Amino acid sequence: MLRPTRPTAAESWSAVASDAVQVSLAAGAAGPVGGDHLILEIDVGEGSSLVLSEVSPTLLLPGPHGRRSRTDVRITVAEGGTLIWLPEPVIAARACDHLNDVRVHLDDGARLLMREEVLLGRHGEPGGRVAQRVSVRLAGRPLHRQDLVHGTPVSTTPAVTGGHRAVGSVLVVDPDWVERPPTVRQVDGEAALLPLTGPAALVTALAGDNLQLRRRLAAGLAELGPPWGRNGGPTMDICTSRAPGGRVER
Repeated sequence: MLRPTRPTAAESWSAVASDAVQVSLAAGAAGPVGGDHLILEIDVGEGSSLVLSEVSPTLLLPGPHGRRSRTDVRITVAEGGTLIWLPEPVIAARACDHLNDVRVHLDDGARLLMREEVLLGRHGEPGGRVAQRVSVRLAGRPLHRQDLVHGTPVSTTPAVTGGHRAVGSVLVVDPDWVERPPTVRQVDGEAALLPLTGPAALVTALAGDNLQLRRRLAAGLAELGPPWGRNGGPTMDICTSRAPGGRVER
C-alpha cells in the first residue's frame, strides 16, 4: 500500500531534491510467501523528484507448495528527474526461495539513489535462497548489471559473501560526475566505493548484521561528499515521518 508522508524535520537530501514528493510503502499482508508475484512500477516524470521509502523490512517466507516467490521492480526516471529509493532490508527466512528483479531506465540528466540490503536469515536461523537481479540503463545504454544468488554453497565463499549474514549496496547516478567521476576507495572495513563507466558509483558492503551494514553503506556515501554524503545530502537514515490526513491516490 502507498502512503504519502511528510517529514518532522528538515530533509537531509534537500540539496538534491528540495521539492520532492515523499511516499512510503506499507505492507498490507505478510510475505511475499512462496508462489506470490509482486510488481512495483515507479515512474518519475521530467523535472520531478520522488523520495520513496518503506515502513518496515520485508520478510521472505516459504510457501506451502515449495514454489518460488518473485518481486519485479520497474523504474523509469525522465530527464531532469530524481528518484531516492530507500527500501528497508529484505530478510530471507529459512527455506524461502525468492527472486528480486529490478530494472531501471534513466534518461540523460536523471539522478538516482537506490539502496539494497539483504539479511540472510532471522536471528539464530540459516537464511533461505534469494536471487538479486539488477539491470540499469542510462539513455538506452547499459550502465550496471549484477546477478547475485544467496543461500547456495558457493554464496558463502570469499568470492561472494565470505560467510557474512548482511549484504548491501547503494547505487548513485549523478550527471554532475560526467567530467569528474568518483575514485575507487575502500571504506570502513568490508565496504568499497566503485565508480562505474558513466556518471555513477556503487557502494557495496558486507557485515555481520544489518546495523553494521547500514553504517558501512553510510560511510561509503559520505566518501562521495555533498550532496550525496553526510554534508547536506541523503544519508542512510530517514527522518521519522507521519501520514497526513486526506485521500490517498494510487
